[in-house]
Amino acid sequence: MQKNTIWMLLAICLISVSCKKNTLPVNSVTTASQNKTSLLATTAAASAAASVNAYTNTSSYISSGFSFLNPTQLDKNRQAIGGSAYTEVYGFNIPEENRVRGIRWNEDDETTSIWRPQGIAGFSRNGVRYLLVSWYAKDAAESKGSRITLIDISPSSSTYLTYRHILLVQPTLPTGTLDYTQYGTYAPLNVHAGGLAYFNGKIYLSSTSLGLRVFDLDKIIEVTSGTGTDDKCGKDASGNLYAFNYRYILPQVGYYKINDASPISTVQVNYENNQLWTGQYYAGSADASIVPKIFGFPISTAGELQNSGIQTVVPKNSLFTSDHAHGIQGVFRKGNRTWLSCTGSPSESYGSTARLARYTDGDTNTVRYRWPYGAESLYLEAQYGYLWSLTEFEPNAGAQNGSQVNRCIFAVDFSKYE
Repeated sequence: MQKNTIWMLLAICLISVSCKKNTLPVNSVTTASQNKTSLLATTAAASAAASVNAYTNTSSYISSGFSFLNPTQLDKNRQAIGGSAYTEVYGFNIPEENRVRGIRWNEDDETTSIWRPQGIAGFSRNGVRYLLVSWYAKDAAESKGSRITLIDISPSSSTYLTYRHILLVQPTLPTGTLDYTQYGTYAPLNVHAGGLAYFNGKIYLSSTSLGLRVFDLDKIIEVTSGTGTDDKCGKDASGNLYAFNYRYILPQVGYYKINDASPISTVQVNYENNQLWTGQYYAGSADASIVPKIFGFPISTAGELQNSGIQTVVPKNSLFTSDHAHGIQGVFRKGNRTWLSCTGSPSESYGSTARLARYTDGDTNTVRYRWPYGAESLYLEAQYGYLWSLTEFEPNAGAQNGSQVNRCIFAVDFSKYE
């Protein structure tokens, strides 16, 4: 009996010690519970599936009383610079054997501090090749919103390397105090214009928190320009059309609200021409805890985004401490591979903190290549195998370029990066 009692006491002591060892202080239990809740919340957010709302048609404001033009009918009034001058901009580091073409803007456009280029796309019409570039306005021009540029890139064309800026507009009129005169019918489109895709005559422009805005390239409108039009926009009571001295406007005809995929930093058509791929921009330092994703949205031959068969990919990139691809500025997709234009790397390579990163679904890392400082979106001109991109900074704008220009359009041999 005494022996049994001793064994019982020993057992109780052992249980007591064990319980004490595995018991956390109250504040530790609370922290552990909060961490678990946070983890569950993060997991839930990460697993939320992107979806697309039905197309919203906004074109009624231009349904009557307007005449429309197509890209071939525009008077292109500016001359870009060809040759090899594009390689002279700050931070251009593409190996010579990989370069195929490049363009520099005229002096005004490559040095302006109130507009910055972001997205790039292209198409052919009547045997002429065109590039499209999107810009957003800042500082003194911020109220003007965003624009696109149409550039002729066909060497045999009589208007080779000429271009024209076109103001983007939409039907929602701004409220509050404005620094210009706003008339009715249409107004500037104030979006970052981070990326654009061309598909069967339509432009799909990334809109950070909304989704994709749609424009019809056969609905360009000529407006009144010249003296006295710099600070006017819209259609006045007499029927006169204004757009801050721009000669042409391109009206938004509709949009797609995309859920659980913002911030949408870029968009591009995939190689197979049946999906629009978007990317999320998060910086690799301030937003390091957030996991950026890319999304593939099926698109019909009629240009309609589908709400089924949407793909989600989480690219890896060991350059960032979280091992995820941060700073996504551009996306291009072919098969199960994605090419990402990423900026803000913590390490520099040949004068640039940008990289072109190739990610294969399921891999634990990307294959990385030199990429120019301040690089933005991607576009593949499939017929020629040219992967196009562009850089954004004017002098004294980037963290490193100082007084040097860092703004050009360039193409590389895509086969060297496959």
